[in-house]
Amino acid sequence: MTGIGKNAFKGCDSLTSIVLPDGVTSIEEGAFYGRRSLTSIVLPDSVTSIGRGAFRGCSSLTLNVLPDGVTNIGDHAFRGCSSLTLNVLPDGVTSIGDYVFQGCYSLTSIVLPDGVRSIGKNAFQGCYSLTSIVLPDGVTSIGEDAFKGCSSLTSILLSDSVTNIGWRAFEYCKALTSIVLPDGVTSIEDCAFYGCSSLTSIVLPNGVESIGQKAFNDCSSLTSIVLPDGVESIGQKAFNDCSSLTSIVLPDSVESIGQKAFNDCSSLTSIVLPESVEYIGKDAFKECDSLTVLAPKGSYAERYARKNGVDFKPLE
Repeated sequence: MTGIGKNAFKGCDSLTSIVLPDGVTSIEEGAFYGRRSLTSIVLPDSVTSIGRGAFRGCSSLTLNVLPDGVTNIGDHAFRGCSSLTLNVLPDGVTSIGDYVFQGCYSLTSIVLPDGVRSIGKNAFQGCYSLTSIVLPDGVTSIGEDAFKGCSSLTSILLSDSVTNIGWRAFEYCKALTSIVLPDGVTSIEDCAFYGCSSLTSIVLPNGVESIGQKAFNDCSSLTSIVLPDGVESIGQKAFNDCSSLTSIVLPDSVESIGQKAFNDCSSLTSIVLPESVEYIGKDAFKECDSLTVLAPKGSYAERYARKNGVDFKPLE
């Protein structure tokens, strides 16, 4: 026997433990899918591949180590394994596929091998006990929803090679206090840090050109942020309900500010709008009762402020 076939243990609802024989190299798609009573499994050193959804829904499985020879872990492989305590992946693994560890509630930390190049979408979504993770230097891409709902994640170290951070990648990471984005990142995607209510500071790299819709929505502890030269657009509700934000300076490159971009930033007292701004959406500064807009006299920003009843002060 060299492989455990697709859906091999379907219907084995009372299976609690199993030892796989030496010589098995692959565990195929859905082999143990939904075996909720399975608490332990011994994998031989010969295993190199774990297929798509192989252990999906094995909610009692407490596996904490994989054979060193494993090089492939398929999408959804451990999805919903809420008792999984795995904390180190074998050196041969080069990618973390889509949904691989989604809903692994008992996962507290994990070490990714140096060869990993990408983190798939929803890879760690809902791992609410995960407190920290270090991404290897070779990682270039973090998929959408990758760490969404990791509400205990306090820190994450991104490698310098990361160029893409997907939609909602860190949404509702409520314990995350700070993050430094590498220089290769050129856009902050929609909802990337939505609901990161403990985030107090973030450093945006100089190459960032756009801030997506709701990118920092409800980051209620964010007190200040510096937008680098080169940012051209700020999306709808980008900073909506950032109630601790007191001031912000927009670079001369900014051309558009979306609807409700700074809505309900109740502590915001001043914002500097450059002459380059050509569009400000409806309710961009709604509920910003203490705000004064500083902008060049005769600029679009001045006309907007006066038309919408926002205090205005011309820049000298």
